Amino acid sequence: MIGEQKGMSRLRKHWPILAAVALAAVILGFVLRGRHTGTDAKTEAVPEIVATAVTVRASQMPEEVSASGTVRPIVESKIAPKIMSNVAAVYVREGDHVRAGQVLVRLESRDLQAQLAQAQAGLSAAAAGSGRAYTAIDLQKAQTSTSIASAEAGLRAAREQLSLVKAGPRRQQRAQAHLAVAQAEAQFRNAETELNRYKRLYEEDVVPKQRLDSVQTSYDIAKAQLESAREQASLTEEGSRTQEIQTAEQQVRQAEEALRMAKASVVQNRMSVSNAKVAASQVSQARAAVAYARTQLGYSVIASPISGVVSQRLVDPGDTVSPGIPVMAVQADSNYRLEVTVPESSAKNVFVGKRVSVSIGADSRTGEGTVAVISPAGDPASHKFIVKVELPAALGARSGEFGRISFPVGYSQGIIVPPSAVHDEGGLPMVFIVGEQSRARMQAIKVGRKTAGGVEILSGLEDGDRVIVSNSGVLEDGAKVRLSFSKGEGW
Repeated sequence: MIGEQKGMSRLRKHWPILAAVALAAVILGFVLRGRHTGTDAKTEAVPEIVATAVTVRASQMPEEVSASGTVRPIVESKIAPKIMSNVAAVYVREGDHVRAGQVLVRLESRDLQAQLAQAQAGLSAAAAGSGRAYTAIDLQKAQTSTSIASAEAGLRAAREQLSLVKAGPRRQQRAQAHLAVAQAEAQFRNAETELNRYKRLYEEDVVPKQRLDSVQTSYDIAKAQLESAREQASLTEEGSRTQEIQTAEQQVRQAEEALRMAKASVVQNRMSVSNAKVAASQVSQARAAVAYARTQLGYSVIASPISGVVSQRLVDPGDTVSPGIPVMAVQADSNYRLEVTVPESSAKNVFVGKRVSVSIGADSRTGEGTVAVISPAGDPASHKFIVKVELPAALGARSGEFGRISFPVGYSQGIIVPPSAVHDEGGLPMVFIVGEQSRARMQAIKVGRKTAGGVEILSGLEDGDRVIVSNSGVLEDGAKVRLSFSKGEGW
């Protein structure tokens, strides 16, 4: 208790000092406050910033659809062999320029050359056989004509003989027969007299035995001729007998049969012609075999069907190739197309010949292209259609580059501002608009497409707003601005 009383007594002694300190602190606070007020006054006294503003208006804007795709050549040939073989040589590399018909790859062809030689030998054999067949036709025709003519002559002779036999001997024939008998008798008497004379001479050893034998032979011949003449004369007197007539008729029948056989050989002529036709068809077949073998041999040389640039080389010497599997790809380097996929909802706004905006490559080279092809059927999974756009040569397009097209599908109300009016504020697009008392007001916006006239503003601005387009980088929200012109339409 005594300590507490001492403390209270001590506080009472120092109270005036404490009051003086508190009063000094209050006065110091007022002084400092006055200084801050002076500073604010100086801030408000900052001069105005000169800026340019435009009055934005809502206008009709085309609604565009864009589609992306890849640049491809108009003509690209993927070359594949037609036979299985080994690669003997490859004459080009990727990037080489080639002309149509230039040899790119050569395949092993020794077996094909052997097949061609075999086919040519078969053709020679078939041609020789055909020649023999046609020669046989000519020979057969000649033999047939001769046989028919001979048979016809024999038939005529046989019929004449039959007619003579049936008619009997004539008076002239009988006279000739008696004359022949008389001649034969005279020759016989001469021969008999000569024989008797030579017999006496032989007996007298005047002539040799050989001479006598020769005279004896002449005598025998004369005697036989006399007997033959007498028989013929006897037959002439008696007339034709039934047996002779039958014999003559038999000869006629034989001649008729010979003529029929001769005419039947015409059928053999036809068979020879048929054989010749078969031989000719064999020649044609052999020619076809040669053509086939030559074609197969031609497949061993793979040439470029078009002029352009080698885009792919897929084989090397020694590789085995198969039919239908590409070994080389050649792209025509004249023109290129951009192939894009367009949604089904926008495909109706595209037609062949339509001009569209295109952007090609990483450097976004822009220009105009022309729609050349529209796929008649869309992808059932994505419901998109392939559209091919021809590109102008000035774009310098290359195969495989990325590209994009855009085209209008309708119109809408929109506001366009110059690109210089839009700036970034913490990752958000902003513009400054002129507010009350000519103060800059920061306005958040939503940016749409970039057009030739500027940047589309989807929200944040209204028709009639004045947007600052210069010195926006030094402005702050609420800054005082002095406009060089207040409306400035037509930037």
